[in-house]
Parts: sequence; C-alpha cells; structure tokens
Amino acid sequence: MPRRLAIFVLLVAAFVGATAAPAAAEGRVPAGVKLADCSVDEASAMFVARMRLLPGSERMWLRFRLLEKGAAGYRSLKAPGLGRWRKSKVGVGAFAYRQEVRGLQAGTLYRAQVDFRWYDDAGILVETARRRSSACRQFDALPNLTATPIAAVPGSRPGVVRYRVLLTNEGVAPAAGVALRLSVDGAVADTVVIPSLLPAERRVVTILGTACTRSVVAAADPDGLIIESSETDNAREVRCADLTGT
Repeated sequence: MPRRLAIFVLLVAAFVGATAAPAAAEGRVPAGVKLADCSVDEASAMFVARMRLLPGSERMWLRFRLLEKGAAGYRSLKAPGLGRWRKSKVGVGAFAYRQEVRGLQAGTLYRAQVDFRWYDDAGILVETARRRSSACRQFDALPNLTATPIAAVPGSRPGVVRYRVLLTNEGVAPAAGVALRLSVDGAVADTVVIPSLLPAERRVVTILGTACTRSVVAAADPDGLIIESSETDNAREVRCADLTGT
C-alpha cells in the first residue's frame, strides 16, 4: 500500500494585480511558477504562480499540484487545499497565487505543477498552459555525480574500443546503484551499474563500444533516479580527437 502522506497546506493566498491592458504577444504564454522558499528545517516549501491576461480573454484560472520525485520519476500527491481551481476577478490584467505546503518528507524532492486557463467574456476557453517550478530538496546532504570520457584504447577484437570514463561523486553523501551510460556517435554502447560511490570518490570505468568517428558521451545516472545537489552536470561529451589513447 502507498505510504500515508503527512503533507498539508499551511497557507493559501491570492493577490491580483491592478487592472491592466492584456499582455501583448510575447512568443509564449505569459504564465509561470517559481519556488519562492524551501526550508529543510521547517519541512516546507512556498510556490508562487503568476499569469497575465491574454488578448481576447476576460478571466484567468490556475490550479496547483504537488509533485514528489520517486524511483520512477515525479508523481502527483494529494493534499488538502491542492487541486482546486483558483479564479481571478473579471478583467484584471494580472493574477497570482501563493501556495505553501508543510509536512514534506525528509530525503525527497518536490516541485509544483500549475495548470493555467484563460476564458473569454462568454466563458469559452481561450488558452491553456502548464508549468513546473524548480525543485525543493528536503536534504541536508546529497551526492553529485559527474562522468567524463577520458581515453579510447583499441580492444582485442577488430572494431571494438575500450573507452575509459572518469566517474566522480563531487557531493557530500554516498550514492548507491549508480548507472553509467556510454554513447558513441549518438548510439548507446552500453550501460553499467556501479554498486556505490562514496563522497569525493573518483573511479575509472571501462566500457566497450564501437570505434568513434564524431564524439563520445558519458552520462552518470542517465534516467535521473538519484536525487543530487545538481542535476545539470551528469553528462559530458568529448570529441573523438580529444580522447587520449592510454
């Protein structure tokens, strides 16, 4: 059975901008949500969603959902006060809503997902949008995985190359079950799993692949199953000509 969630809404507040002209075309729908505050000590997060009136619309709606990251990716959680459509007054030029949640679980990562809707004066739906906030990490210590191809050595069989990849944990917590994927010229060569990687540990891993003609990409935790202090530096691409032969 799924675990019982202790998450609850602490504060819900709406604030509406003064009546203004509808937003001009900006190349994208004028709506967004941001993480305004994230506290490990308080086990809480504050999210703020904002939207502006579109040409031809008279009223704006928005709805918050709370997402929790698990082994299979993000999933939507149920909590009192979430999932309800919040509606602006007719004709206002800007609409915003602030949502705070408490009781977040330690060792987990959360985002807010917000659905936006615009309606015309007849109540007909004009436009929709969906946005996600940046993540609130309920961690004091996290790993940070990086992978860099460093060498390519001919294998014992024709056409097979032994690629050496430097796998590191630059974070302050250990990581378990670290997947390391190697792609050669855009095609996945192989994925291996390292049982554990300690903080500050550096390990050279050998993965077999075909001969490289353009570039090689090494990616640690390619499916994003491990929560890290940074999710943007897991992969590194290196040109074939820049790989050493030792």
